[in-house]
Amino acid sequence: MENKLSLIIREVVFNSPISNLGMMERRVANTPGAQCGTEDSPVRFEIMEETLKRGRGGPGGSRSIRIMVPTMLGIIKSLRSLSNNPSQPKTEAPAELIDDLEAYLLDMGASSVGYTRVPEHWVFRDKAILHNNAVVMTMEMDKPRIDTAPSQDSLEAVMEIYRDLGSIANKGANYLRERDYSAHAGHPLMGLALYPPLAQMAGLGWMGASGLIITPGHGPRVRLATIFTSIENLPFSTQNDHRWVEDYCAVCQLCVRKCPAQAIMPEPQRHPDGRMTYIIKERCFPHFSDWYGCSVCIAVCPFNKIAYGNLRQNFVRRKNGLKKPMLGRSLMHPTP
Repeated sequence: MENKLSLIIREVVFNSPISNLGMMERRVANTPGAQCGTEDSPVRFEIMEETLKRGRGGPGGSRSIRIMVPTMLGIIKSLRSLSNNPSQPKTEAPAELIDDLEAYLLDMGASSVGYTRVPEHWVFRDKAILHNNAVVMTMEMDKPRIDTAPSQDSLEAVMEIYRDLGSIANKGANYLRERDYSAHAGHPLMGLALYPPLAQMAGLGWMGASGLIITPGHGPRVRLATIFTSIENLPFSTQNDHRWVEDYCAVCQLCVRKCPAQAIMPEPQRHPDGRMTYIIKERCFPHFSDWYGCSVCIAVCPFNKIAYGNLRQNFVRRKNGLKKPMLGRSLMHPTP
């Protein structure tokens, strides 16, 4: 029975939508003025296609179908709704409208919001986005379930945020269209640009040793989405106070040691264009696919366990030669 149901899931939830998504993404690339990736852009890892090639029924199998159906519909909506954009969109927005948009996104469940321009090399190769002005959002994943990783519960905690944050991005894009701005919702799953560096550029955190964005509110326990818009005067971030995270991660290395697949590089690979590679995908993905989307690197991260401010204060004290641990224990390695 499970095998038959898996075949249905493969066809209805994944195979047909994936084929349609490819066509819709190509339409975006052919839109006049769209920002396309370059030859130096990273290639998007087609996670759903690769999962299907491994003979699975899709991420989470039949138990997760209730989450994956609205998630896939949300991805499709993010592309189909582009036809609703105004033919002559506004490009300047009053500060009050931007404030109202941010409040709207936060009220719907986004954890933080930032703004940046998108360099073309962060758009995936052979993909495109409609505008290079980005509203970047994070959304927290449920800590008790993430802490059980790898498990069905942790997988569903991740997938629920893909669904819910995707809905927020679509609603935010529609909010702007109703006010005569053009908008392109960047869904958190199957995005058209590389989100972690955009979140870093938007001042929402800093990329950690696992390649995930480390945020002050929830550490790496977030997912990311964007809204690309015609608004040229967004309050783009000009500074980032989280750079110290890079130094912390270089010392900590807990996710590197705890990775079940040994897929996190002890030192990220630096590319000439500024890109960084943190993960050996040939090691990560098979384990990810077989073990509920893994998420061990999130669960073991000290930023998932201890307050950001406490970690920062302790790290600065150690860096300055003040060896006495705070709170009666080491905050560099809170777990054995």
